[in-house]
Amino acid sequence: MERIAVVTDSTCDLPGSVLQEQGIYMIPLSVLFGDDEYQDGIDLSPEQFYAKLAKASEPPTTSQPSAGRFAALFQELEKKGVTHVICLHISCKLSGTQNSAAIAAKMVPGVKITVVDSRSTSYGLGLLVLYANKLVKDGMGFDEIISRLEAKIPETAIYFAVDSLDSLQRGGRIGKASAFIGKALGIRPLMVLNGRSGEIEVVKKVRSLEAATSSMVELAQAHVRQYGLTLGIAVIHSAIPERMHNLLAALRATGMDYKHIMTGSIGAVIGTHLGPDGWAVALC
Repeated sequence: MERIAVVTDSTCDLPGSVLQEQGIYMIPLSVLFGDDEYQDGIDLSPEQFYAKLAKASEPPTTSQPSAGRFAALFQELEKKGVTHVICLHISCKLSGTQNSAAIAAKMVPGVKITVVDSRSTSYGLGLLVLYANKLVKDGMGFDEIISRLEAKIPETAIYFAVDSLDSLQRGGRIGKASAFIGKALGIRPLMVLNGRSGEIEVVKKVRSLEAATSSMVELAQAHVRQYGLTLGIAVIHSAIPERMHNLLAALRATGMDYKHIMTGSIGAVIGTHLGPDGWAVALC
């Protein structure tokens, strides 16, 4: 009989209380302020991170977990009688985290471990993790869950905006040319991380917050009309909650059925690369 566990990483940005309630296992990435290292989502909450970020003289950096960290968890799960593990992680285009998981999987041959590239992050990854866990709880078989995940990932996206491209450009997540255009012309780009490519792409450029919000609503509506929703949406922010609330209100005003609606904060690792002024809607 299959005993299946779901493992993810801290960039899913799901609160610890949700992970614990759902029985989902999480491996943290690290955030470094100088010589001080913190485990994302464990000893550094989003609120603590953005408070530190505002006072930091130098921008923080991030680090992926080691294969040994994953192997220790897999061995612990094996001792608990787990026979199969679904490892669902941040896009391989953004981090080497899933490579660490894949190396560790070979170190624990007694458990069948499948590492899946979500081609997403933050609540885009988080919604996929919750979807996978729901299928486990529904009693679905391991191979069928993997098949359904792989079919759903290309239909998942997270649309987001920032006031400044500095953090994305510094971390190499967006080209220098796009960063320069944004600064020079006061353009606020709307971006997407979609499950087809797993890379950040600019989909539209606007100049005002109002235009950004309305455009994100239009993009979300078009996405739902094309792909539908299996689980729902998440509306999130870095450190400016009113952006999230305004976007949430605008989405609800459309009257479209978004199924389950979550709200939340963008965590420390993603916040390091996005900056404190991001907001987004994730759809799964």
